[in-house]
Amino acid sequence: MSNTALSVLDQTELLQLALEADSKNDSGSALAYLKEAASRPDASAPALLLLGAHYASLQLNDRAINALEAAVAADPQMAIARFQLGLLHLTTGNAARAIEVLQPLEGLDENNALRHFSQGLRHMVKDELAAASEHLQRGIALNKENPALNNDMQRIIDEIAKAPIEQCTAEPPPTTDSQHVMLSVYTGLSSRH
Repeated sequence: MSNTALSVLDQTELLQLALEADSKNDSGSALAYLKEAASRPDASAPALLLLGAHYASLQLNDRAINALEAAVAADPQMAIARFQLGLLHLTTGNAARAIEVLQPLEGLDENNALRHFSQGLRHMVKDELAAASEHLQRGIALNKENPALNNDMQRIIDEIAKAPIEQCTAEPPPTTDSQHVMLSVYTGLSSRH
């Protein structure tokens, strides 16, 4: 689709087209739609979140961090964007920034999965492995909307279980299934309260 054709589409249309392209494994088209949506003055937090998730799936971590930072700036209450940003900082070795980004999620409702996932990751960084596993398991039990996120958290629990007691890596294992990452992140938008 040409730039002229893209220019007549609004944010909602661009997001829907990006999700449709992603569901068909058309990464190039999905990226084009998201970049167009994110480049506009009215760029929405969901567009920036999905762009960040797409960049992360392509292992373009600096670009992913920039897009997710912009999503959090556009909507500081979008819990899934904040969580994805914190997780990305953690997986790229910036544990201090991850803890800072994740901290506001502690204020979410006790029954919010992202609160427990965040607490689990923060405990993991501090080598508090039992508490980390406990919170991650609680988050999995509460999370009914985003199975892909549960799979990622289960992989972290499995890695924690393998770690010697005196040792823990601050980096969760990389996600091996990057297909439809945008769709799973978008599904997680309902967890923002």
